[in-house]
Amino acid sequence: MSTIDRSGSALRLRGLATRTARRPLDAEVSVPPRFLSLLGIGALAVIAQATLLHFVSFRGAHVSLVTVLLVWTGLRCGVVTGGWLGLACGLLEDALGGTGGNVLSATLVGFGSGLLANRFFSDSLPVFLAAVAGATAIRAACDYAIFEWVYGERGLFRTATHAFVWTALMNCAVAAVALLALRVRAHARMIG
Repeated sequence: MSTIDRSGSALRLRGLATRTARRPLDAEVSVPPRFLSLLGIGALAVIAQATLLHFVSFRGAHVSLVTVLLVWTGLRCGVVTGGWLGLACGLLEDALGGTGGNVLSATLVGFGSGLLANRFFSDSLPVFLAAVAGATAIRAACDYAIFEWVYGERGLFRTATHAFVWTALMNCAVAAVALLALRVRAHARMIG
């Protein structure tokens, strides 16, 4: 007695076997978004930061939609996509009036959060918020270093750390709302 069905495998190898119709599967979590759509969202986030959100500040801090997007992209898509998106968004931020350090800090944030993608679940709220806070710290440290060493402005440490704390809190609040909105959207798609 043989465990191999020779007739079925022979037909399958010759290409004569009939294929059974398969239903498409909904893989909403495992499919990363396309890079061009992420690039468009990143451009919109940079433009919104440079125009609408530029005048909105809380205790000297501004919310950074780009940081939240870069962390989400890095955790969701990996190192390469996060790094390239960080480079593109950083270039656009510096072109629209940045200090010159946005290219470096945004690329580091995208690349660094992409390194976390293999170790952590990308949809975890505590991981996402911790990564956003860490990314905000990286961006604040790069901005401080640029102002201190390149432009030679001294005595900004206290002001920079104060703004960093409030920026981190604001970014984490935006990140929590965005992740919860994405979860509600995914849940609505599964139901409907």
